[in-house]
Amino acid sequence: MLLEAFDFLRALDFAGVFTVFWFFWLFEMPRYCLSTFAVAVQAAFGRKYPRPDPEVPVSVLLIGFNEADGLRRSVMSLREQSHRNLEIIVVDDGSTDGMGDVAAAMMREGLIDQFFRCGTRGGKCAGLNLALHYCKHDIFLVLDVDTSFDRDAVSKLIAPLVADPAVGAVSGNLQVRNVDESLLTRFQSIEYYSNITVGRQFTDMMNWLMIVSGAFGAFRKQAVDQVGRWDVGPGDDSNITVKLRRAGWRIVFVPEAWAMTNVPATHAALWRQRKRWSRSLIRHRLRKWKVVFNPFVDNFSFDDMLAILMQLWFNVALTFSFAIYIVWALVNYGRFAVVVMFALYLMNLFFKCWEFLVAWIFHGRPGMWRLLPYLPAQTFYVGYYMRLNRLIAYISELVLRRSYQDDYYPMKVHNAQDQF
Repeated sequence: MLLEAFDFLRALDFAGVFTVFWFFWLFEMPRYCLSTFAVAVQAAFGRKYPRPDPEVPVSVLLIGFNEADGLRRSVMSLREQSHRNLEIIVVDDGSTDGMGDVAAAMMREGLIDQFFRCGTRGGKCAGLNLALHYCKHDIFLVLDVDTSFDRDAVSKLIAPLVADPAVGAVSGNLQVRNVDESLLTRFQSIEYYSNITVGRQFTDMMNWLMIVSGAFGAFRKQAVDQVGRWDVGPGDDSNITVKLRRAGWRIVFVPEAWAMTNVPATHAALWRQRKRWSRSLIRHRLRKWKVVFNPFVDNFSFDDMLAILMQLWFNVALTFSFAIYIVWALVNYGRFAVVVMFALYLMNLFFKCWEFLVAWIFHGRPGMWRLLPYLPAQTFYVGYYMRLNRLIAYISELVLRRSYQDDYYPMKVHNAQDQF
């Protein structure tokens, strides 16, 4: 079948390639070209922030629910940072696995500076707002408990905040720590190189960065206080980023600041996580922040509008259009549609390899080469598995508003949210 697909591609003339693979030219090709171009431009001409004074005080907020196993590893990774002046604040968000006892023991050992134990679970946003109330410093980090860091990660991450008072938040680079746990974790590792390492450099270059990851981000307390801190509910990291942008703060991505995080290793866990992420996109971009499309509001930003349009185009429009493309191919080519889809796969695989090579050249990590054999299957993972997940999530959110029933947050939190 692959040979037939290759022969089919060779037989097409220039116009035929555009006619048959219209989906590729509308959605796939722009993403590959723009992102890889951005990496090259950023590497050659991107702004380099000076290394900050190691004595600049920084607070670290660690909010966890049932993270007893990973808390000590995360804190010890912070204590090994080249930037030593860290105030570490831990909030146990109603855990039932003994996380609070682990945190209390570390407090007695002098490894953390402040610890708060919540009797009932309130969700990550509530924990962040609690910790921020008590943090002492204007620059602070928001980290997932299951993350660990390169030894210079904090220093590199806070550099834009120290150097430029207009910067309100900084997004760091993320890679998968449990990469060898399953086939799905390997696929996600390649995906993180594509979507974060490469993709966010493009959005940063265009001033379209709309998310500071809740797993590894730095903020200015003055900015977060100005916008009313975190709103409860899913999509908290993208939501706070939009609030900061609309208040006039700059958002920056630092690809050299690396953190390692665990990702879902099973189909069930990954499927749930990604549906939650996709539903949040609909909820926040199409509902809550639809005001960005109104040019008559006082704080209208053309960049904000373009950034959200780009997210909707390369996520929502792409997903629905791919389903339409499959139907179009079946109607127009019958059984030969299978060959057409394999030919589309070959085109995507070529550019996926190119994108991976660019990420490797400019931001390669130790052992990254071991992911090369998984690129052919990972292209199927992205092209079919993840798109099916997004299609289901988008439809369920558009029709049923399923994000308001997600058990990731307690039901009392859902009941307190605005129904956008």
